[in-house]
Amino acid sequence: MFCLSFKINPYVIALKTTQVIGPVLGLSLIFGVVGNWYLQNSPQQLPLKYQLTRAKQTIYLELAEKPEELYKGLKFRSDLAKNKGMLFNLGRQYKNVGFWMYQVKIPLDIIYLNDGVVTKVVNNAIPCSKQPCSIYYATSATHVLELRAGQANQLHIQSGVKLKLSKHNSGVRSQGSGAMP
Repeated sequence: MFCLSFKINPYVIALKTTQVIGPVLGLSLIFGVVGNWYLQNSPQQLPLKYQLTRAKQTIYLELAEKPEELYKGLKFRSDLAKNKGMLFNLGRQYKNVGFWMYQVKIPLDIIYLNDGVVTKVVNNAIPCSKQPCSIYYATSATHVLELRAGQANQLHIQSGVKLKLSKHNSGVRSQGSGAMP
């Protein structure tokens, strides 16, 4: 009878395993870090859910309402079409609401709304790539509207004006009355 005997060396197995797994884990880590950086530094595109029609112009609005959407806003955008903007639904009324332009690449008009009534307009807020950045405050707001710089003047938007926002029918079935979110 013939018998083979193998002696397994755990150190050799550990070394061989490390030589295979190490590069795989290293590449996974690199791709994970690069992918995460890209996602954090790329612009978000949210669905067009509302529209503002004023002065014979219609502005289609992306709706930001989740915390990560509110935080990112229009950051990293290199352009904003004349007929587009973003509506920030703050979820409730806040006092001394502050918005800033950190990592926003284009000048914007920032319009603070309290249940549809304009409480403050910041015209031509300047982009800011390095901190500290200016913070633009309003006394209170339930929503904030960001439009391309100059749009607030073209649409005759000023403090005290009531804006009527309606649901945008983009082929997605709308629910609700069309009032502000």
